[in-house]
Amino acid sequence: MTDKKAHKILFDTYWDGGGWRREPTVSGEDFAYACEAGLMFPAAELSHAEVVGRVGAAWRALSREWVSNAFLVSLGSRQLEYRSALGSYAIGRNFVEHDFEGQGRYCSICGMIENPARPYDLSEFNFERYKWGGVQHELPAFMAFDLEQFASLARVEASEQDVAVMRQIIEVVRRCRADAKARELEKSLAAVIKSNQAEREVLVQVLAYCGILQPAARASYFTTFVKYSERRYPAANRLDWSYPACWWRGADGVNQQALDDYFPQLSGG
Repeated sequence: MTDKKAHKILFDTYWDGGGWRREPTVSGEDFAYACEAGLMFPAAELSHAEVVGRVGAAWRALSREWVSNAFLVSLGSRQLEYRSALGSYAIGRNFVEHDFEGQGRYCSICGMIENPARPYDLSEFNFERYKWGGVQHELPAFMAFDLEQFASLARVEASEQDVAVMRQIIEVVRRCRADAKARELEKSLAAVIKSNQAEREVLVQVLAYCGILQPAARASYFTTFVKYSERRYPAANRLDWSYPACWWRGADGVNQQALDDYFPQLSGG
């Protein structure tokens, strides 16, 4: 069970009720308390090689059944820390061990900066997991942290009601107009899942990482690791949706192979 005081400290550090704080605000005493509770962490300087190794190790320590089952539970419980891991797992399933290959400051394979200007704020990563179900799933440092933290959560089992919610989500996808984009789908999902807009945006993007929402003629994380240098974005949507959700249209529907792979519970329902 989450420590309510530590949870409040974490949220109050980054969020003031109306949006992000300009600067994280937390007392030393509160920070120490939240760290002891396992919800906040000292910032970490992480090398490219260290992060790449941790992503692979964290992914291999989990099973697809474990992660996808937790995702289903999150649909009913709205415990978003259980939802986030599927995004990182889906991208990480074909993640490749590699050395830094420069494309300016960024690795052309994974997109990580070789020498970040400041340490990674792991507490902010955790806030994003609990607040929205993750945000930076494509960032290797977040992927590693997300999967490692998920492994420490209590195991949960999806109920028939959780599975029913997922079926409703898939049905909404299938009913989308042929020219519908991710935003229209996000809005439509409000009718079947208790959520806010930001949570639904993450939900849509996670399903796209899984290949369940797979745009035609675009590389899929379901079958390969899409390199940072090969991710293309429509100019108008660049800041709205990550790859490949930015390309999905209603005509693409649902990739049944990916759906069956991640959620075999849905078969026959």
